[in-house]
Amino acid sequence: MKKVIAILLGSIALASCSSDDNKSSSDDPVFSQPYTELTSLDELQTGKYQYVGNKIGDRKVGLVPESHPCKYKDYLFVHRAGVALDSITYDNYRIDIINDKKDCSTIFEFPRLMQKNNLVRPGYMKTSIDDGYIQKVEVIEKGEDGEVDKIVIKEEYRRKNHYSGEVEIGFQAGYLRIEDRLSDYNRLNKDEKVYLYFKKN
Repeated sequence: MKKVIAILLGSIALASCSSDDNKSSSDDPVFSQPYTELTSLDELQTGKYQYVGNKIGDRKVGLVPESHPCKYKDYLFVHRAGVALDSITYDNYRIDIINDKKDCSTIFEFPRLMQKNNLVRPGYMKTSIDDGYIQKVEVIEKGEDGEVDKIVIKEEYRRKNHYSGEVEIGFQAGYLRIEDRLSDYNRLNKDEKVYLYFKKN
């Protein structure tokens, strides 16, 4: 009887160890690291942050190697007016066929613009994200007599809002982590959490 109990206890211990091993191997090496919420916009350094990967829902963080076509070109750029944060821009690339050759081209007509940025509480930044675009407009030019002389087509830069609200922002595993309201990724549902990771150049 003692042998049976010993065998059972040994089996339970082995199963427990095996379960722990599976658990540790399934840990996300990036997302499982301590996360530090941004406590001041001054913590964002001026300049370029290189895109390094993302996390979508329950999937692990997917880090992008430099050899990955086009995605390694994505970036975030922090602009300052003096010491104050002015705006943040984001550009996102994809593979396109240009002149019968594969090449990287930006997804947006202009980099997405984050402005009116305000840290409402630690780890949460209120922002307005806009898309810039060129609008062709007709401009009527009149002669000295006040009559229409000609109609000229001009191009004007305009912006439309892509997203307004709060985004999570902070640091994890040596990267800047920001909730993805920037890329062209379409969420499977409104509650799906998506994060982008950037490394300061």
